[in-house]
Amino acid sequence: MRTHEAILEAAGQVFDEHGYVGATLKMILSRTGGEVTKGGLYHHFRSKEHLAKEIMEIQVPMSTLPPQASKIQELVDTSFFFVYLLLNNPLARAGARLSTDGGLPPSLDATGVFRAWAGHAELLIRQASELKQTLPGTEPDQISEVLVGAYVGIQLTSKAFDDRRELPRRISLFWRLILPGIAAPGLLPTIDYAPDRMSRLFPSGPV
Repeated sequence: MRTHEAILEAAGQVFDEHGYVGATLKMILSRTGGEVTKGGLYHHFRSKEHLAKEIMEIQVPMSTLPPQASKIQELVDTSFFFVYLLLNNPLARAGARLSTDGGLPPSLDATGVFRAWAGHAELLIRQASELKQTLPGTEPDQISEVLVGAYVGIQLTSKAFDDRRELPRRISLFWRLILPGIAAPGLLPTIDYAPDRMSRLFPSGPV
């Protein structure tokens, strides 16, 4: 298990830095610092494609987030949880890079992670609508599609501009602009979308 995790961690760093096409198994093996042999690597992963596939299929543990009376707040918290992972978790960064990497082979489906995010967002928006926490006429499937697309675009531009250092501020600005078009007016003042939301929700960091 430790060998498997060491390979994944090394692969995450290399894929994040070089993308799918630029990464090689030799680079990944070297990044383990001698902890894994060539035979050990091939025992766990038969190819670079196999490694990339597992990283892309790693599911974000949404159960880590505490439930909120406001499902819109949960939606906001989900976005800041992803921000936290991108800033602190090499596998999350690698997954983000691979999912938007135009060099992936046809056998690797980059849409899975986006469908999972959109599905989770749609569920929360539907719950919010049932609780009258959204504006009348809200279409959960359409809103979730736009939210995921906007989030991906923001994180990509933030990566290009400053290696995501300003990503929390940009996501906070995004919510300030978009929430009035989603949330019921009475709920708006209660929603916390400050850039430091995650650090206050989890003072010691998400488990």
